[in-house]
Amino acid sequence: MNWRNRSLFYVLLLMALGSHLLTIGASAAGWAALTLNYVAYPHLAYWRARRARDQRLAEMHNMDADIVMAGAWIASLGAPLWISFILCASGCINMVVFHGARGGLRLMLSLAVGMALAALVVPLAWQPETDLRTSVLCMIALLLYLFAFARDGYDRAMSQSQANSRLRKQYDEIQSLQAQLREQALRDPLTGLFNRRQLDATLGPAMQLCREQGACLSVLIVDIDHFKRINDTHGHAAGDAVLQSFAQLLLRHMRPQDMAYRIGGEEFLLVLGGTPLDTAVERAHMLREAVEVLRVRTGSGELSVTLSCGAAAFPLHAQEPQDLLDCADQALYEAKKGGRNRVVTHPGPVPLQPALSASE
Repeated sequence: MNWRNRSLFYVLLLMALGSHLLTIGASAAGWAALTLNYVAYPHLAYWRARRARDQRLAEMHNMDADIVMAGAWIASLGAPLWISFILCASGCINMVVFHGARGGLRLMLSLAVGMALAALVVPLAWQPETDLRTSVLCMIALLLYLFAFARDGYDRAMSQSQANSRLRKQYDEIQSLQAQLREQALRDPLTGLFNRRQLDATLGPAMQLCREQGACLSVLIVDIDHFKRINDTHGHAAGDAVLQSFAQLLLRHMRPQDMAYRIGGEEFLLVLGGTPLDTAVERAHMLREAVEVLRVRTGSGELSVTLSCGAAAFPLHAQEPQDLLDCADQALYEAKKGGRNRVVTHPGPVPLQPALSASE
């Protein structure tokens, strides 16, 4: 219990018990005990708990003392029903909150200790009656106590709910950030295409799926011709602009089931699932022709480029991912060796249409 709740409830108990003492004509000692218990003691208990190393343990001890004193009052007053009820009810609530179900046993033990101590001082008598004023004050005290307790419970529940909402929001933000980081780790930051790490993770499963379905899979390794000359002549900013423009063109020529990767400085790869070699080569020529008419605006003016492409297919050329990439890479080498700006299939420089003169 915090200082506010303890002080409020003890003031209400002071009024209820004071009304009963006034009715029965209590002695000065009774009034002194009432003042000490319900005026001085709450502040002393709060002061002790605030300064304790273990505040929860100190508050438990304070509640034990509360109930011992409540037992002493019940016994010394002859167990008036309404006073006994509010003292037992409030003590029961506190004990169960702090100790769970076993708090009921602790409550009875503490009440018994208080009653036994009272029996050592005053003779016990059974006087259960309370007058109307005292009964009404007891009802008000219990009602206000329950209201204050419920309000604190509501405040704690709302605070916990808000804390949970914040934690859920933070968790969702962390999950989103982790997803973004995973995505960024698998993509080339300049072009936005997947990187070699993602290729290594996906090509094998894609080939296995085609193997299970009895389908073909083709790969196209594409290299931008004379890219180093662009960097040396026009600068790396112009080279980056060419790479980005080519990546966008590549994406426009992709189907939903295709995958595009940047696997080197100016080297790209397309994985065409469910696509036979002849269809893949036709698409490679369409891409080559689109690159020929592409104009890239840079700080030093418009640039044009061409590409060379090597093609290979599963299961025609290879059964394993690295072997398939090696076949396509060999075909790319032959395309460059044969004059660039052409598409070559494995195993040799056999363009499906006449090779064009190289564009420098």
